[in-house]
Order: sequence, then structure tokens, then C-alpha cells
Amino acid sequence: MVEVLLEGLGKHAEEATIQNWFFEEGDSVNEGDELVELTTEDGSITINAPATGVLAEVYYDEGDVVAKGEVLCCIDDEEKEISGGAEE
Repeated sequence: MVEVLLEGLGKHAEEATIQNWFFEEGDSVNEGDELVELTTEDGSITINAPATGVLAEVYYDEGDVVAKGEVLCCIDDEEKEISGGAEE
């Protein structure tokens, strides 16, 4: 799992408000895809996916205020094989 942290806010901003999630939990994302748009006192920023995988968990909703350094979401970057039988 890859944690996506709230970083890159600028020198003075300590928090940001989530404006828009571009994907929902369970969606496939590619490294570099825009994940979430946020606003700070300095303007707006977009955080991109640091890895390719599935957006496994989103911890905040649109409109939530998030502190710098918090985990916004997790991407499951492990490739899983689809098999017809149980693993032993």
C-alpha cells in the first residue's frame, strides 16, 4: 500500500480543504493521475497519484479540512493474480 500524504502546501499553509476527488474508492489509477484538488490560503493545489494501482481507501470527504502531513488516501499497488482456485 502506498500512502498519499498532504504535502507541498507552501511555506505558510498548515491545512487545506478538499475540493474534489477525481476518483472513487475501488477505481484504478495510474502514476501521475490527478487524485484530489485542494485549496489553501495560498491558492489551490492538485495531488497526483504516486503509484499505479487501485484507490483502496479515501480518508476524507470533499469539504473536509486536512492538516499538513496527514494521509489523504491509500493506493494498493500490489499486482494480484486472478486464480480460479484457493491458494494453499
